[in-house]
Amino acid sequence: MPQTVVVGIDGSDESGRALRWAADYVTKVGGLVHAIAVWHQPVQFGYRLPTPDSELEARARELLDGTTEAVQREFPDVDIRPRLIRGHVVDELVGLSPQADMMVLGNKGHGAFTGMMVGSVALKLVHHARCPLLVVR
Repeated sequence: MPQTVVVGIDGSDESGRALRWAADYVTKVGGLVHAIAVWHQPVQFGYRLPTPDSELEARARELLDGTTEAVQREFPDVDIRPRLIRGHVVDELVGLSPQADMMVLGNKGHGAFTGMMVGSVALKLVHHARCPLLVVR
C-alpha cells in the first residue's frame, strides 16, 4: 500500500536530510511526500515584530522551494508536494498527522525564523502526532 509521508521543512540542513530520507523511503515502498513549511508572525513581549507578513511568507516559500527542488533533483521519480501553511508548527503538523502514514523531522532547525525549533517540535509531536514519527539526525 502506498505511503503518505509528511516532512517538516524549515530550510535547515536537518530538514533537507529529513526530506531526502523520506524521498528515499517512498522510492522503496511507494507513495508520496508532503513537504510542509509552517510560518507565522512572531510575537515578542506581546508585540508583533515589524516584519510584514508578505516578507515572512516569501522567505518561508523560498526556503521550502529551495529544499524541495534540491531533493526533487536527486529523486526525480518521487512525488514531492510542497505546501506552505500559516500557523503554529506543532498545531499544524499534529493536524496533518491523522492523514499521514509517517511524519519525518530533522533533529533541529531554524527556530528563530519560523518558530520551528525542531528539537522542541519533535518532542511535542512524539506525544501528540497520530502517526509514527521519525527524527533524522
